[in-house]
Amino acid sequence: MSDSWGLCKDCKWWQIEPDATIADQTVGYCIDNKLQPFQIRITGNGGCNRFAPGKPARAEGSSDKPPTAAPQR
Repeated sequence: MSDSWGLCKDCKWWQIEPDATIADQTVGYCIDNKLQPFQIRITGNGGCNRFAPGKPARAEGSSDKPPTAAPQR
């Protein structure tokens, strides 16, 4: 496993709704620069090797199908 792997709920590239709780089943949007074109919706217990520790960003429309929020970082 990569040293940079981590859970979305602990990643600064995960963006969720303004009033959403940071939790395993909360749906958000991955706003990592290289992954933005794919509009990836993922829950807090998802993860990948583009992990960057930090608090998730927040914007309305982050959980829409597809996400309608603009990346906030």
